[in-house]
Amino acid sequence: MVTELLPNLSPSSSLIWIAPAIVFHILNIFLGAFMAFQKKTPAIIKVHGFLYYGVIISLINFLIINQLHEENTIWDYLVFAYFITLVPFSKRWDVLVHAFISLIGLTLLPVLIILQM
Repeated sequence: MVTELLPNLSPSSSLIWIAPAIVFHILNIFLGAFMAFQKKTPAIIKVHGFLYYGVIISLINFLIINQLHEENTIWDYLVFAYFITLVPFSKRWDVLVHAFISLIGLTLLPVLIILQM
């Protein structure tokens, strides 16, 4: 399974930016869960924001490199729009709704990899 997947991923140089986006987003989800159930300090909120910006920067780099080598699809732009509109807007709602919307975003990131194959 893995050997069949790697030859399909190796020609695409833009997919290298999805891996840091996934890692940053997973760390951000765990940090958000910590803030929801433990303690919310200004330093933790700042790190939470930096991890979110890390996801956004990784997605911007993915879109730029993907546009240079191939062409971005509507799904690439929709996932990016999801992360820059719905995820920050959901902070105003309940914490569990924000966590659920973030988890949906985490499932959308590997979809970008699947759609490139």
